[in-house]
Amino acid sequence: MFLISLGIMLGFLAGIRFVRQVVDDGLVQQSPYLIIADTPVFELPPATHLPTLTPTPIPTATPPPLPAIRMFIPAIDLNTSITEIFPTEILKRSEGTFIWEPPDFAVGHFESSGKPEEGGNIVFIGHNNTQGEVFRDLDRLTIGDEVILYTVEKEFHYYVQKIVFVPYLGSEEQGDAALQSYSSPQTAETVTLISCWPYATNSHRIVVIAIPSSDREKNDQ
Repeated sequence: MFLISLGIMLGFLAGIRFVRQVVDDGLVQQSPYLIIADTPVFELPPATHLPTLTPTPIPTATPPPLPAIRMFIPAIDLNTSITEIFPTEILKRSEGTFIWEPPDFAVGHFESSGKPEEGGNIVFIGHNNTQGEVFRDLDRLTIGDEVILYTVEKEFHYYVQKIVFVPYLGSEEQGDAALQSYSSPQTAETVTLISCWPYATNSHRIVVIAIPSSDREKNDQ
């Protein structure tokens, strides 16, 4: 019985193997695309290079022009500090009028006027016969004399281009209009120095106008 059972089992296994072989052969004939004869070779597209990131430069803020803190005029041996001044209001003929008062023992810079390298009118005022007399000798200047301004970083050279005497006592309204014109903003860089004149009576105002030395060199060429 054992041998008969063993024979039946072996026959059953052989039959299963035969059936599987028949099925596999049939599949091979019906679906040849399932056969992988060789290892397939895949042609991949070339790698795309990563873009090179060019850093965008951060714009550097241009520092604002600095005010002058010292003035040197060799021709009259003037070497003085500069103080920022603001207009003060006074009542004149029942109307409010703003005036610029010179500081004591220093040159005053109109705070609202220009600064070196800014390209505008840089206006200064100083006493003639009191409180340091810093502008006492402006009338000794001649055309071509040098005016040097110093900031905390640089020095700036200008030369005298014009000297004007404005009548004042007895014609204050016209004098103020003239001084306002000379101290008004300009399209080109200019240094304007204003003081009383002459030493004893202050009947006039003296206005000295200087322009950058670089402009003089251009004009000479």
